[in-house]
Amino acid sequence: MKTSTILSPSKANSLYWLGRYTERVYLELHLLRLCFDKMIDGDPQEYGKYLSAIGGVSRYPDQASVINGLVHDLSNPASVISSVERCNDNAVLLRDEIKSPTLGYIQMPLELLRQNAKNGIEPNVDELQTLTDWMLAFWGSIEERVYDDRVRTILKIGKLIEHIDMNVRFDYKFYRIEEAFKALGHCKAEEPRAFNDEVTDELREMLTEEKYTDGGTEYKNKLLYLVGNAVVL
Repeated sequence: MKTSTILSPSKANSLYWLGRYTERVYLELHLLRLCFDKMIDGDPQEYGKYLSAIGGVSRYPDQASVINGLVHDLSNPASVISSVERCNDNAVLLRDEIKSPTLGYIQMPLELLRQNAKNGIEPNVDELQTLTDWMLAFWGSIEERVYDDRVRTILKIGKLIEHIDMNVRFDYKFYRIEEAFKALGHCKAEEPRAFNDEVTDELREMLTEEKYTDGGTEYKNKLLYLVGNAVVL
């Protein structure tokens, strides 16, 4: 028997964006590790490709400031700390729905990032891995502590939308996007009112391997637009 409660529109919206931002942080950390490795191996402009894909602005004069800025610069909306701040903004409004221990897995990385930024500690692989572990622990805590099916579904919708968005931006293989879109279809069956049917139908038509492989910038931008407008919470 499914368990679900009535959620206000504002809380449903916060759940959706909490799902999106936690997935964004997780993927940012993964992509930044790859980016930093390439920079260390002799490609100092790799961060420019990263910023171009994620929609950030190139503002850092040297490699050290690039690495620090992409993790600790709160004034940069494409930084990890900015994404964790957005996670926290939504999570604190949802303490009753996600439970206090789950909230802790957002507040611990935020505190670590704030302290490291304040103390001028440069990001390192160990810090990034610790942050990744906390993001994974967040979702493990949701599984363990949250029994409300609607809360879990809306969080997952946000997670999957962000997963598709980031995978498209960074030109990941089609099968990753296809799998996430199929999972989103299961969520749509559980929470149909959360979706714009016209947009999701158009997405389904566009998401073929042939179109994705052959599609250029215009196709990619249209895809990102549709992904961003598929949910109406």
